[in-house]
Amino acid sequence: MSSSQSVYRAAAFADFKPELSAPGATPERLAHLEEHGFVIINDFVDNPWIPVLREAGRRVTEACAPENGYDEIDCSKGYVHRTGNDEPWAIRGLIHPAFGEPCFAEFHGSPDFLSFVHSWCGGLEPEDVVLGGLLLWCNPRQKENKLSWHRDVTWWGTGERYFAQRDERGSDPEAYSEEVEKKRWEEIRANNAKSLKERNGVSMFLALADDECHELIPGSHNRWRTPFEHDVLLPKAVKEQGVPHTPSWNGEDPLPGQVAIRLKAGEALIRNGATIHTGHTVPGRERNTLSIGWSKWSGPSEEEPSVSDVRHAWQLDPAVREALPHEWMKTAWDRWAERTKLGDTLEDRYPGFDIKRVKAGEVIGWRGELERQAAAAGEAWERFQTVS
Repeated sequence: MSSSQSVYRAAAFADFKPELSAPGATPERLAHLEEHGFVIINDFVDNPWIPVLREAGRRVTEACAPENGYDEIDCSKGYVHRTGNDEPWAIRGLIHPAFGEPCFAEFHGSPDFLSFVHSWCGGLEPEDVVLGGLLLWCNPRQKENKLSWHRDVTWWGTGERYFAQRDERGSDPEAYSEEVEKKRWEEIRANNAKSLKERNGVSMFLALADDECHELIPGSHNRWRTPFEHDVLLPKAVKEQGVPHTPSWNGEDPLPGQVAIRLKAGEALIRNGATIHTGHTVPGRERNTLSIGWSKWSGPSEEEPSVSDVRHAWQLDPAVREALPHEWMKTAWDRWAERTKLGDTLEDRYPGFDIKRVKAGEVIGWRGELERQAAAAGEAWERFQTVS
């Protein structure tokens, strides 16, 4: 970024409110979450785990820099989200032994974290959980990085979750009709109320260092979107196919009502994923925030395992299970793993950075026949090609 360019800073912030200091799922915190779609908690401020995790997060972020390849950490054993110039902005794989940072799994299963989960989720015990994912949010070192505004729920089409490796958002204009969207929206609002009442799990953005990178529109989780917000959320492809909308946004200006969530180290954001939100990082302003949580196991499934979303495929490695520090965590892994299976293409297993390395001749990641054949074929290996 040249000196003539101003460094991005949000225009408005949401900070922790001292009146919400009482720990756990207090009526005041839940009311704030219900009304605004988020709440900031301070339960981990001054917790001794925070500096331990902070330094581990910094080591992982530095090790995943593109110039390090796989020399510092074999990050092909995880899933690293990268910018166009391959700088990491989010890192999965923290509990894989290849990352060499057991403190993440230890904190995940610690009495400190479990006591919060127990209090927030009405007595949820370790023996009743299923493994979810851990994710480290970080900031690219060279260029500003901003994600598109979005919701974490599927507000179009059938409402089914999409898979990152086969993302077909925007391919069917009928899926974005107002009639379909309103049907999905009523389902989303009903699920909002159900989730808040039952609280069968909790996930948070736990700041390991001060963080102001997460931005959202308070209240957008529980009201019909405005025409302006519709223009922001609607994929360009379906706009070009004629889905009715009101052109309103220039792609740069702040959205009405948007705020940046300003966290101090040890504070955490709990939010409803249906809020309209984004992430915006700049070089030199550290982001070192851990997404972490637990969910209640819903019981055995009679369905056949489905191919894992590529972002979570690494977690199927039995080495992950063996590295977990408690038997109940291994049981939680078993419950997650029984419902999913590893896909048989590179796109089912790796992000683009790793696929490029395979096609350059490196056998990485799972190091199976797929990886060997693809490395031998190089650029001749096609998208979604399987082993011959």
